[in-house]
Amino acid sequence: MSTRGRIGLQQDKRIIASYAHWDNYPAGVGYTLIEHWTDPAKVLRGIMLGDASKWAYITGDELDFDDRSNPMYDIQNVYYKRDRGEKNCGYNIYKDEADYLKHGFNSGEQFIYLGKKEGEKNYMGKPQLTWYYTEMIYGKDGKYVAGDFKPLEKVAVKDHINMLKESYKI
Repeated sequence: MSTRGRIGLQQDKRIIASYAHWDNYPAGVGYTLIEHWTDPAKVLRGIMLGDASKWAYITGDELDFDDRSNPMYDIQNVYYKRDRGEKNCGYNIYKDEADYLKHGFNSGEQFIYLGKKEGEKNYMGKPQLTWYYTEMIYGKDGKYVAGDFKPLEKVAVKDHINMLKESYKI
């Protein structure tokens, strides 16, 4: 079973985003975003390749979608169009945050992420994204969005540490 998500980048008011299929909980893709996807240009390149089976550490180059023995499969994004030749799986553009919150869950996503340029810079003085997220909650009365975007970093790190503790039985 997958944990579906959508990864978005705010550009002025509009948001460009694409779907991602696997491991989109904060300890998974959320943690990967805060650790490896803070460069706005890198994120834009990743999103513009469209819907992905998975997001990893780099955009990477074309590979055989089904060849999991390829060592690059573990470290790069895998895209439906580029790597499997599917059609109609490009990125989406939303007019603003409200539009993204309203329509960003239209493919069964449980989490949607939003990278924003808020003036932060990395150690080399280059712009760096700050990541936010929200989720779709499924309850006895149906489903609903958990609210506005919340900061991702603390939640992703905490959940990632807990996931590692469980994996290694610490």
